Amino acid sequence: MHAYPARQERGAALIFALVMLLLLTLLGITAISTSSLQEKMAGNMRDQYMAQQAGDSILFDGQAWIFSMATKPTPVCPPAADRIWDSSCLPAAAGASAANWWMTATDAWWTTNGFGSSGSVPSGFIGVVSQDPRYVVEMIQKVSPDAEIGKKRVDTLYFRTTGWAVGASNFARVLNQGVFSRKTDTYTN
Repeated sequence: MHAYPARQERGAALIFALVMLLLLTLLGITAISTSSLQEKMAGNMRDQYMAQQAGDSILFDGQAWIFSMATKPTPVCPPAADRIWDSSCLPAAAGASAANWWMTATDAWWTTNGFGSSGSVPSGFIGVVSQDPRYVVEMIQKVSPDAEIGKKRVDTLYFRTTGWAVGASNFARVLNQGVFSRKTDTYTN
């Protein structure tokens, strides 16, 4: 047997291994935090998308309500069974003084005064959105054509539908609006 002289160990391999382990740990923590942030962003986008879809759906429900009416509506504040608001009193009813009342109306106002899709969430959103979407329909203008002899006088009624919806959480809110018209000769009275 040969006797080897004792070498003095300096620990360079140990220090190098510890530095590499520290770098790999930092890289792993960064990857986890980036992944977590991306997951939150995707969840927020999904929440906003769901609110937008529910808002679009309820907006069309309000428009369908107008086209399903057989008799010409009489707008009042607050609306009766025909669900049509008078646009002159709606801002004050919503607690706003400006014409863009929908921007300051509270969630409580929407749930109390807005109309839902037959009182429930539209079928594709049951269990998905946190609150029932709501809509408000207001008559904003009546346009009468110039009278012509021998022709029937047909007025055009203009309506604005405003839809309010939230997503899976109450943090994503959407307000949608649409303006449409209906001619008075399409009613039975």
